[in-house]
Amino acid sequence: MRHDAVIFDLFGTLVDTVTPVEYGELLSALGSRLGVSPGRFEAEWRTAITEREAGSLGGVPEILRTTAQRAGGEPEAEALEIASHEWLAWARSWLTPRGRTLETLQAFHDAGYAIGLLSNCSAEVPTLWPDTVMARAIQAPVFSCDVGMMKPDPRIYEHVCAGLSVEPERCMFLGDGGGRELTGASAVGMEAVLLRVPGEEHTWFDENYRLDALEWTGARIVAIEEATRFIE
Repeated sequence: MRHDAVIFDLFGTLVDTVTPVEYGELLSALGSRLGVSPGRFEAEWRTAITEREAGSLGGVPEILRTTAQRAGGEPEAEALEIASHEWLAWARSWLTPRGRTLETLQAFHDAGYAIGLLSNCSAEVPTLWPDTVMARAIQAPVFSCDVGMMKPDPRIYEHVCAGLSVEPERCMFLGDGGGRELTGASAVGMEAVLLRVPGEEHTWFDENYRLDALEWTGARIVAIEEATRFIE
């Protein structure tokens, strides 16, 4: 069936996923910067993932302040400002297209597809997104922290479809299977495709988070550019 739109996941799909080791080191550095135990800061940070990605903790400074307070500290304004800049700098380095991402986006654009993005993420991503090289290629970027909904909630898929002016049945969704995103896409009528790159399992923080990647029996690809074979 000809699709009118393609909707991409972000981390692990259009851009690389940060490895657990690197992520833990960054959190420890933030905890130290904010004057709290790095271990407690990391524990509180991981516990609050849903709050961050649903947007209930606010922007980057508010997220850092709340996490530090829950870890038993009260960061000074200067330390909070420095930590916020550091976190945004790290996040900016993550938002680099992987492999042949840009060529893939261009191929879908040239074929007349509307292009959307669905990402479960916290405030640093929408803050930095407009300055990325991918932003101009994607007509409807939707970030969970902005809309207060997270994949696999059917409403977030419907939200991006409304932004593209297409029905879910006319969309293809492509992601690495985090947070049951493929199951969620299929449930609203999209054709879902798994991107599972061989050898990248070391980037998984928790196999339970990527159950779709482990259990998926539908269409799959092993490199982002392979998505273009679904162009009709």
